[in-house]
Parts: sequence; C-alpha cells; structure tokens
Amino acid sequence: MKKLFFISLVAVTLLGCEKDKNAKDFKGTYIGTFRTKEDGKMVMTATELTLLNGNFEVIKGLKPGSGSFKLEDKRTVTFSDKNVWTADFDWNLILNGTYTYQALADSLILTRVLSSATPADNNYYQYRLKQVN
Repeated sequence: MKKLFFISLVAVTLLGCEKDKNAKDFKGTYIGTFRTKEDGKMVMTATELTLLNGNFEVIKGLKPGSGSFKLEDKRTVTFSDKNVWTADFDWNLILNGTYTYQALADSLILTRVLSSATPADNNYYQYRLKQVN
C-alpha cells in the first residue's frame, strides 16, 4: 500500500511540473521578418533581433533600436526602447510596447495589433523569427 501511494505521489508531482508549451527562454539571436500593413497591403522587411539578460537589440530592420524587455506573463512581453527618435514616421515600427508572443521550438512570433477607427490604418505589427544561436 505504501508503495502504491509513493508511486502515485511521484506521478502526480511529475505531471504537475509540465512546462507551459508557450514558455520561452528569451535569449539568443533571431532572424526573420517584420510585417506590417501599409495602405491595406502586407509589407515584409528582413530583421535581426538579439535578446539577452532582459535587453534587446534590433540589428537589422525598418527601425533598428535597443532597450529592455520584460515578460509580463506566459503570453505577453513588453519592450521599452531607449533611443531618441524623430516624430516623422509611424513609431509603431519601433520594437516598443506590449506584444503577445508565441514560442514554438526555435520560432518566436511577436504580434501587436492596435485598435483603429479605420481598417486601412497601420495597426498590425508582427515579427516572425527563428533562433540562430
């Protein structure tokens, strides 16, 4: 009887420790595309992103930048860009603010959708990335 209880206890403990399938160790270098809509059409740009110790750097893309990031929960991450920018472009092209994320194996998808009064407005920002190291 004690043996059965012990085996049951071990099984429950191991099952309870299953990792969240979307949990992500946010570190490494990622390459892929940044996608947004311009005049209702999807626009893609090659990008490279490095994440390490709570800091990020967009090395290549529409608006390279850098700063810090914080995992809010198992689905959202907030980026804080530290650079000074001019006001003559869509600031949402900068990796800044809260994004939902999906993490699958070596892939990372960061998505930000802003509510908009008109569907033609730029309101969709997404990074589709693969980890390279």
